[in-house]
Amino acid sequence: MAQVSEDDPMDVDEPASARDTMMPRLTAGQSSPVQNRRTVIHSTSSQATAGPAQDSPDVIAVEETDEEDSTSEASVELVRDSDSDVVEVEEGEHDEDDEDETDIDDDDDDYAQDAVERGTQPDNSGRERETQQSSNPGDTTGGAQHTERQDTAAPATPAPQPGVRGVSSLSNSPAEFKTASPRKLTSKVDSDEDSDCCSICFESWTNSGNHRLAALKCGHLFGQSCIEKWLKGQGGKCPQCNAKAKKGDVRVIYAKTVKMVDTTERDHAVRELEREKQLRRKAELEAAQTRLQYEMALQECNRIREQLDRERQRQTQALSSASGPSSSQSSCSQASSSQQRRHYKFDSSIPLKGESRLLCYDPQHGTLVVSQPSPNQLFPGFGVKKISAIDLRSMQYVSVHSKAIRDICFSGRVDGLMLTASIDKTLKITSLMSNTVVQTYHTPFPVWACCWNQEDNNYLYAGLQNGSVLVFDQRDTSKHVEELAPARARCPIVAMSYVPREPSSSLRCGGLLLGTLQGGCFWEKTSTEYRPHPLPMEGSCTSLKFEHTTRHCLASFRPDKNHNSTRHLLCELESRLTGEDGRNHCSCHVMQTFYGGSTQKLLTRSALFPSPGDPRQILVCAGDEASTSAQIWSAGTGALLQKLPMDSPVLDVCPFSMNHKDQLAVLTDKLLRIYSWT
Repeated sequence: MAQVSEDDPMDVDEPASARDTMMPRLTAGQSSPVQNRRTVIHSTSSQATAGPAQDSPDVIAVEETDEEDSTSEASVELVRDSDSDVVEVEEGEHDEDDEDETDIDDDDDDYAQDAVERGTQPDNSGRERETQQSSNPGDTTGGAQHTERQDTAAPATPAPQPGVRGVSSLSNSPAEFKTASPRKLTSKVDSDEDSDCCSICFESWTNSGNHRLAALKCGHLFGQSCIEKWLKGQGGKCPQCNAKAKKGDVRVIYAKTVKMVDTTERDHAVRELEREKQLRRKAELEAAQTRLQYEMALQECNRIREQLDRERQRQTQALSSASGPSSSQSSCSQASSSQQRRHYKFDSSIPLKGESRLLCYDPQHGTLVVSQPSPNQLFPGFGVKKISAIDLRSMQYVSVHSKAIRDICFSGRVDGLMLTASIDKTLKITSLMSNTVVQTYHTPFPVWACCWNQEDNNYLYAGLQNGSVLVFDQRDTSKHVEELAPARARCPIVAMSYVPREPSSSLRCGGLLLGTLQGGCFWEKTSTEYRPHPLPMEGSCTSLKFEHTTRHCLASFRPDKNHNSTRHLLCELESRLTGEDGRNHCSCHVMQTFYGGSTQKLLTRSALFPSPGDPRQILVCAGDEASTSAQIWSAGTGALLQKLPMDSPVLDVCPFSMNHKDQLAVLTDKLLRIYSWT
């Protein structure tokens, strides 16, 4: 090592040629170019106390050593010792990507401590200029000028070489020397992709202060101070989506942390589910339309078949009347003998809860319905119990009314709509396909009877307790469209049937057939109004049925002071034109009378239906309270064909056919008996 005296200063800012000539003097004995070079500069301050010696510059001693390393890159590092005032400049292999700022902090701390011990203050301005020199290694002139201004007598530090970074310890605080690193900037950009920092300044947002989390109305998140400055100077647009925004759109989000849950798969699954639901609804709608078309075609076929049967029956009656009385007697005897050979046989029974009252059959869905109270005490009321006619098994219970049901009838359409009348002053339409009430009509009095208009199912009728009839239209659910007031004393209507018009029959007009506790009445339906026609029926009517094939009606009456037993009158309705205005006069005449027992306390309902063995013959079935049985008569001869014993009084009877099998259902209070025609 070569020492330089204090009175012999060395100028390190001299040109490269001067340094080259000086290098052999400092490193004598070196014969080949060096690859690694170590230079030690000893700087000592002058200690003279008087005179111009106080302004003498520091003396710098330089020592250079050579090391063999052909692959390393030259570098310089300045190290200043606080005790010996030694600044070490080290040139050697250096990797810029592996810089450690910890060495800078340690040098800064040593320099600050040395300044405190000497009672001097570090030169911050010189440090800033040194930082600028280090950030621009190619500017050697600025570094030389700074050295001359700082100490004019002391030799200047050698100019930095390309690829060499000089480290200075002239900083008062380590934070002043730190600058943003490209590696840290990249990490902040990555964190922005994770949505945990502001996309403007790439700094993490906070939950308080000026840089707290805020959002625009477009939904993008920023730091509050950053986005306010951005909107002030960038024309009022979102930095993310370039949507229009203003300062008033900034909304502070009060959240400790912001986390996002990836719901992409769930949202995709929900969209797929909705699409599948739409396809399923479309398929169900197409299936329902196809089923409706099938049912309409089937209904049309049945109507044509019934019309053909009526024509055949008329031809047969015409031939029998032309052949004379002998042939008529022989045919009647043959019919009666055939009826005696075939009869109803008990098949099965279905137990019920009790208090059952009415029985009806829906041919479109093959379902028997029985009115009864609710089986669940938590949900009181009255409804119907569905029974499958295929396997004769009980199905679910459908709640309909709050009080007892007085009448049930079906529309005959494929929609399975059931019309029920109740003493709770309501008339309701229930769908047996969905088991729900679809329409409710309120009446001023309890409803005792109801029926559909067979020619136009949009209209329906309700027979009230005061004897009047309300006409409702399904297209107007607010109130009834017409009221038919009786001419006689007001008494309850216990039975009701609609009669369609038939120009070729004895009763050409159509209308409404009523049975009351004081007799019967027929309301003729014209194009504009309803006209009443009292029927010659005396007594308290309990049941009234109409048979569409023969257009006959069956009226049942209780015993009274003029008749000691129950009567069942088979009547033929007829109409004739009277008067100059050509109005119809409707009436009826009794064709056959069937007698039952001497007592009848209940409103038992009877039935009038074609014989299963011979459709040309009509059967009458009614319950008898005196003998607790169901009696079956032949409408043609009036003979009693069969008596079906029961354990309690019969309340209702209903014939039905399923799978080409004719059956008869008989209802009592707690039991439903099924009989098959054999």
